[in-house]
Amino acid sequence: MHSTAFGRRRLLTGAAGLTLGLAVAPTILPAAAQAAARRLTLPAPTGTYDVGMVSLHLVDRGRQDPWWDSNHDRELMVTMWYPAKRGGTPTVWMQPKELARYRTTLTKGLQQAAKQLELGDVDIDLDKVRFPLTHARTEAPVRPSSRPYPVVLYSHGAGESRWLGTTLVEDLASRGYVVVAIDHTYDADAVQFPGGRVETVRPGLDKDGAYSVMKVRIADTRFVLDRLAAGRSLPRGLADSMDLDRIGVFGHSLGGSTAAQAMANDSRIKAGIDLDGSVVPTVPVNPSTTTPEQAAELVGQVATKIGKRPFMVMSSNGAGPQQLGVLMSGFWDKLRGERHFLSIVGTTHASYTDAKSIIYQLAAMKAIPEALTRAVGTIDPVRAAAAERAYVAAFFDRHLRGGDGSLLDGPSEKYPDVRFCE
Repeated sequence: MHSTAFGRRRLLTGAAGLTLGLAVAPTILPAAAQAAARRLTLPAPTGTYDVGMVSLHLVDRGRQDPWWDSNHDRELMVTMWYPAKRGGTPTVWMQPKELARYRTTLTKGLQQAAKQLELGDVDIDLDKVRFPLTHARTEAPVRPSSRPYPVVLYSHGAGESRWLGTTLVEDLASRGYVVVAIDHTYDADAVQFPGGRVETVRPGLDKDGAYSVMKVRIADTRFVLDRLAAGRSLPRGLADSMDLDRIGVFGHSLGGSTAAQAMANDSRIKAGIDLDGSVVPTVPVNPSTTTPEQAAELVGQVATKIGKRPFMVMSSNGAGPQQLGVLMSGFWDKLRGERHFLSIVGTTHASYTDAKSIIYQLAAMKAIPEALTRAVGTIDPVRAAAAERAYVAAFFDRHLRGGDGSLLDGPSEKYPDVRFCE
């Protein structure tokens, strides 16, 4: 999704979301059996609320799914995370068939990463690894509040999954937000629908450079907001607990670009965050025929449509907007509202997903070579998650809840790995 002509190239490994770092010395893979003895975990939410969740099957009866040749309404799965009372049942991280697919995708991604890191061929077997549970409870009662909760949409990266944002999504919900994570069907690694049907990623959707994909994602976010406004199919009490006058959006990689485009195309969204994604226009940009100036103008138009609404970018490993090429700098230069550009030193592209925590734990279990952690960054995963959560929350607190968001005003001794860029 990233052109060498317009920005820094990232080597991705499908839904595993692994961005490769520096080459390291080869190592020998120990036996994977130790991994079966422990369950992987995700960082616990830091807010004061318990978290509930519910997954919804949404069908857009007025929209033909563009990835079907025959008549087929656009279908989505979304998961809503919200402040909850105690109750409900523990929630799995992914549905069974989604998880089976993810095991395979992650295995292939790690093998590819090992080659890129000059580790050679490694035999990785994740079949017996126990993947995480979430910290949420399925259909737990909504916690009443004197004021409805702000709503934030989450959009995943290309070939990834809504579940890979759980570390950030759960934390926001525990701080008093309703967070709606969207799976963009056929652009997501695997989506399990009621009844067990699974739709997997379709290769070649980005033959136009992700621009046709972006149009579908924009329509997906508008449709989800429309359904939230209608209040249908929501669990008891949830519709009345959402403040749809206070809506934000954030996403990772192509989901970050989706956040920018969703804001540009829907005035209901008041604030947005791009987690390490370039901004993709909705017209093709061909590196062989489009000049950098023309590409900058196209993404600048996205910023112009956002207007004076606030926007934040968080990039990886200390990179600022000018280092990321015109598909970011052209957008950044035209933003006119409150804007923030932060970067966490020691991170890679995948550090903004659950893969960061999972891969470090797999290494600690000796299920994969320790050197493979370089694919998700050198910063400790606990420090990375704490910084990401703190700044995402500070941004939405300031712009959706009237908080001071003072963490955004400059470097913090508490988060020394976060660099403020311009």
